[in-house]
Amino acid sequence: MKIAIASTTPDLSGNVEHKLGTAAFILVIETDDMTFEVLNGPPSSSGSGAGVQMVSLVMNMDSQAILVGFMSPHIAEVVSSQGIEVIDRVDGPVADVVEKFILSRTAPPRQEEVEPLPAENVSVITWSEAISKTGRQFLALFPLLVAVILLLGLFQGFVSEQTLLSFFSGSNVQDSFLGACIGSLMAGNPINSYVIGESLQKAGVGLPGAAALMLAWVSVGFIQLPAEATALGWRFALVRNLSGFAMAAIMALCLTFCMGLWI
Repeated sequence: MKIAIASTTPDLSGNVEHKLGTAAFILVIETDDMTFEVLNGPPSSSGSGAGVQMVSLVMNMDSQAILVGFMSPHIAEVVSSQGIEVIDRVDGPVADVVEKFILSRTAPPRQEEVEPLPAENVSVITWSEAISKTGRQFLALFPLLVAVILLLGLFQGFVSEQTLLSFFSGSNVQDSFLGACIGSLMAGNPINSYVIGESLQKAGVGLPGAAALMLAWVSVGFIQLPAEATALGWRFALVRNLSGFAMAAIMALCLTFCMGLWI
């Protein structure tokens, strides 16, 4: 039987991670002989689609169960509908968790094992674990942020303001639509969107275009559409992304109107 488990290390010596989308590694373990394959966790710049992407990879590797600290209920429901067992509220050493899982499948459950745990016994992430995860995410994000700033410098050096403004015409509706299009194709970390939005406004691009790009950047992910569709279905993925695209353009127009900058 194959099981997938989120881990802090690329072997069985680590601890179970809280989410697939923020895990350093995901181990796909064959419980019959304890051999395993290692998947690198998603980079922090993957944004909100990271968890869906990792779920899709795990499903494609024929895993029959996923062990993790937490999984969004609606995603867990979809995964379960595909015949894959989702076991959340899991923490502790990976080796111990896997051993307990195997024993639970080979021995009849005792009465105390099927009774719900009292609220005070539900495990929580410690401060040291939270600080450690935050540090790893910052270190992964920092080079990406520097790269974005350098790329923007090159972009501004080779692309004149006249060329940039020829795309963003100054029309509120047209600029918000174009900004939403660009943001939808460049989905990434929210911090990078702040830098790009500021640079666009300094170059003379109006608020509708910059705001729509930032909103679509963090809420739409057409590049990740196949992975999201694999995990949640094409209908859900298309409706969510198209709704996010429309809302990015509409919210940019509302923001412009509320700030008194309507042209």
